[in-house]
Amino acid sequence: MDLTLYKDVKVSRDFNYHYYYSPAKDSKSAILFCHGFPSTSRDWRFSATYFQEKGYGVLVPDMLGYGGTAKPIDPALYVGSGLTRDIIDILDAEKLDKIIAIGHDWGCRVVSKLATWFPERILAYAFFAVTYTPPNPVHNYEQNLKVSKEKFGYEQFGYWEFFSADDAEQVIFDHWDAFCAMLFPNDPSTWETHLAPLGALRKTLTSDYASPRPTYWTEEDRRLFTETFQKNGFKAPLCWYKVQTSGLSSQDDAAVPKSKYIPPSSSPIFFGAALHDRVCLASIGASVFRLDAFKDHKVTVKEYDGDHWLIISHADQVNRDLESWIVESGL
Repeated sequence: MDLTLYKDVKVSRDFNYHYYYSPAKDSKSAILFCHGFPSTSRDWRFSATYFQEKGYGVLVPDMLGYGGTAKPIDPALYVGSGLTRDIIDILDAEKLDKIIAIGHDWGCRVVSKLATWFPERILAYAFFAVTYTPPNPVHNYEQNLKVSKEKFGYEQFGYWEFFSADDAEQVIFDHWDAFCAMLFPNDPSTWETHLAPLGALRKTLTSDYASPRPTYWTEEDRRLFTETFQKNGFKAPLCWYKVQTSGLSSQDDAAVPKSKYIPPSSSPIFFGAALHDRVCLASIGASVFRLDAFKDHKVTVKEYDGDHWLIISHADQVNRDLESWIVESGL
């Protein structure tokens, strides 16, 4: 990604957003790429370059709490209505009327919320690893853990408890090598035992878990990742978890009318499932789009033989599939 193409804008919530932007050519559509935790716009480097060279407009923000964007540490500022308002302000600054919205990890939450709050600005939606998430005003974190434990034998999102703890940032930095080894697993199955269950991640880190790097995460990637987060910290990024475990996200969702729980059927949807992701399970992600609520939607589901970080490890395949979907959808 060409560093000279990064820009800054102050959104209506008075936060600075740092983002990569390359305008479209030849009337091509513009594409928004939203990253997740713990990342920056760089996670989309392969896709940004690919679609820019194809003439598409490419907009890749450092999401709130990351990179060159503002880093507030109040979880209430990370509710969906606020995050999507920020994105729309960036679109307005670049005079982009409608875009294709693509997300990975927590970026999928933002793309989902764009469907809730600003569907008139979105041509189509794509989700990687994490599926579409409708508003849920009655979300109960503890109950969800119990259900997943009964269904799968472990709590899928038990690690959210650790990431919501006051000392999480310090524990991460005190056991940095273990954090990197767990976050980018050489063996994806370790997430089922060492990351997801309640209490597992804290134990994994404090026991200084060690593992080789996966092939898709280079030494340069690790160096840049380390430099970025040791400079910027995790207090702001961890708010993406705290807004969920605190109930603030559910309170925000309570304002959404049920008529807006599902994206418009006129908007094509793409879901990229990571077959070896032991947290964001591919089977659950795909099953969402088999619900009756999506019977009138045009949904494309692709499976990738990779773990959670498929937008990096399988970037070539992801980009080809996305382009085919965009062309076939007439976008």
